[in-house]
Amino acid sequence: MNLVNVIPKTAVAFYAPLKSPLHPTPSGDRKIARLFIAALEQGGFHVDLASQLRTFDKTGDSHRQQRLIALAEKEAVRVMRRWQKQGFRPQAWFCYHLYYKAPDLLGPIICKALDIPYIVAEASWAEKRANGPWAIYHRQVASALEIASKVISINPKDKVALTDFYADQPPIRYSRLISLNAFIDDLPTNINHVIGSDSMLATSAFSRDDIARKYGLNTKLPWLITIAMMRVGDKHHSYQQLSRVVDKSEQPYQLLIIGDGVMKTDVHTIFSPHKQVKFAGALDNQQIRQLLPHFDLLVWPAINEALGMIFLEAQQSNVAVVAGDEGGVGSIVKHQVTGILVDTYDPEEMSVTIDALLANPAQLKQMKQAAAHYVIQHHSIAASAIQLNDVIQDAISNKVV
Repeated sequence: MNLVNVIPKTAVAFYAPLKSPLHPTPSGDRKIARLFIAALEQGGFHVDLASQLRTFDKTGDSHRQQRLIALAEKEAVRVMRRWQKQGFRPQAWFCYHLYYKAPDLLGPIICKALDIPYIVAEASWAEKRANGPWAIYHRQVASALEIASKVISINPKDKVALTDFYADQPPIRYSRLISLNAFIDDLPTNINHVIGSDSMLATSAFSRDDIARKYGLNTKLPWLITIAMMRVGDKHHSYQQLSRVVDKSEQPYQLLIIGDGVMKTDVHTIFSPHKQVKFAGALDNQQIRQLLPHFDLLVWPAINEALGMIFLEAQQSNVAVVAGDEGGVGSIVKHQVTGILVDTYDPEEMSVTIDALLANPAQLKQMKQAAAHYVIQHHSIAASAIQLNDVIQDAISNKVV
């Protein structure tokens, strides 16, 4: 008998208040939620998706916030009743992505009721939201952080504000704030029972000629790629900035843009003068993973970018990066090793940087080769699974609530 198989796994309730890992719309947030589930399971935990209640309030509607708080109280009772019927009891609650527009309204209630530790990954704290349209939600974030046993940061900039928050809290006997490198799956995952089969990586691949025919690319030119949703706000502003970069670039190349959204017409319009720019529309993650190894550079201004998991996926596929040095991008792109980080708001600097790399194929090749090695060494799911195991077991042993 294999004794490993009969040892009960530690059960963890997983919840993502901004976007469930089962949400139908692809996004970086959904992708990271799925990666955390994969890492937890690889670390030996049994993961239960506690709820798909979305608490997101985009506009700062206090009435909506109050309604969702009331709804969450009922949902918490429903979740615990479901577990009771199933004979299931989690030993910890794991929340992914907590901030003033999407607080965790369930976890604190359930953790107090079941007397289990509350763990959150990628929490953001913004003191300036104490007053204003999100004040009610802001207080909910504070309540969750106050009872948290562990707060895991994958964006180094989040940790600064969290450190200030906990400086005003009663001290505890062990480390609450934890840094974790952003990570990426390196093999097909085994979490289909939680998130569905589309998490599996594709095993087939297109040839360069196939891609050239499908998207009208010239195989004799370098290929650049951009992958981003065409949304209102920061994504649209980044596309506007990218069009200025393309306008200033002098080296010959072709750029394939993957993405779709409400700003599609405008994005296509601003690139219409640039015949070297092609569009692929929306592609799923399998298709993107098939395409990436055939490209030389991922380019993106990254205006107000929190992290950008596509940077890791590109580097994993031996694609170098030129990106704006914004948010947590610098924590997942090794400057001057796997790519070059530039001033987000300076299209001239980005265009000159791209031109210089394209004019120096030896340097570009070296960066591409370094990219995959860097991801394996510093951003693998295996390393993160080990650290998460340690963090959660420590939280269970040293519970705050």
